[in-house]
Amino acid sequence: MRLRIFFVVLLPVRALFAQDGGEDSKKFSFKGYLKDMPSLNYYGDSLLSQNLIHNRLNFAWYANKEITVVAQFRTRLFTGDFVKRVPDYSAFIDVNNDYFHLSANPINNKSVLLNTMADRLYIQWSKDNWEIKAGRQRINWGKNLAWNPNDWFNAYSFFDFDYEERPGSDALRISHYTGVLSSVEVAAKMAKDIDHFVGAGMWKINKWNYDFQFLGGLAQGDLGLGSGWAGNLGTASFKGELTYFHKATQTIFNSAYQDMFLGAISMDYSISKFYFNGSVMYNSQGSYHPDTGFTIVGIRPGTVRNLSPYTWSSFIQATYRVSPLLNSGLSVIAYPGSEAFFINPTLTISAMQNLDIDLIGQFFYGYNQYGNFESLIKAGYLRLKWSF
Repeated sequence: MRLRIFFVVLLPVRALFAQDGGEDSKKFSFKGYLKDMPSLNYYGDSLLSQNLIHNRLNFAWYANKEITVVAQFRTRLFTGDFVKRVPDYSAFIDVNNDYFHLSANPINNKSVLLNTMADRLYIQWSKDNWEIKAGRQRINWGKNLAWNPNDWFNAYSFFDFDYEERPGSDALRISHYTGVLSSVEVAAKMAKDIDHFVGAGMWKINKWNYDFQFLGGLAQGDLGLGSGWAGNLGTASFKGELTYFHKATQTIFNSAYQDMFLGAISMDYSISKFYFNGSVMYNSQGSYHPDTGFTIVGIRPGTVRNLSPYTWSSFIQATYRVSPLLNSGLSVIAYPGSEAFFINPTLTISAMQNLDIDLIGQFFYGYNQYGNFESLIKAGYLRLKWSF
């Protein structure tokens, strides 16, 4: 059934883009990338190796000046120890389906796992100052890099570095632009029950050279209010997001609290070849020593409530452009009040046009289930990315 759904979606799209030549070719666009990423992962005393081949295909059809149809597909081929040794690994990978299940595992055995999905599939109508978008899309209301308390619809994990596009939602969104830098937007996410429903509105204005946004709505059983801003303090960029949730009806996401407050502020600054970003997040329902510990690499947060299980989280990132073809970076996440921390060194080499080589490390330190402080995860990745 899953595979049948996937081909029902894919075949009409392939038919559209099979056309070429003349004026019709201007109505279509196609791009994507192909990655190969071997990795070594230490979990305690265990060493696990994996190889991931990751392909993305992005299609767009510009039917006329008002209507655009977008379809984007993500296909990943996994081999190695995770496929062989991790129980239900295919279920772990087969996520981000939202309301419609637009994915399939055509190959799923103890040696190879092939997962393919449509993570963008929407139609957009634009005219004058109005825009309506229906289908699987990303509703990007967040402003910060590390944590986005305003990301009510499709929260993402900073640790999931290989998913640059970030998750989407099956939703209807209507936007009205009231000025060059102001707008009103409403969106509703499809859901089978109140536990997963999100419906909200956002008002954006510009005052004192700052962009402000104000949110209100219902999110997974909570009445929500939020705000965000982006501007400058001197030559540095200053951003922030605030969200307050009050339980309206109990769901699987809010059973542990009556009220929740999430807040994150960040600043970033560029000088010469250096770029710096720093951020702090507060979670009123977090803990200084949570039982859940770190978000495991690659897991998508259930909702915005799960951005971090800690009361306080701090983030700092520095990047340095060694040469036009070589960039280096280091990100560190620490949790004040706890000894736990995360280190993320990176190195990017532009080998040639459209071909990048990345070296990425992810190191998690914290307390294990027995109360001992140790290196929980040590992972290294070599990623080759060809864009077309």
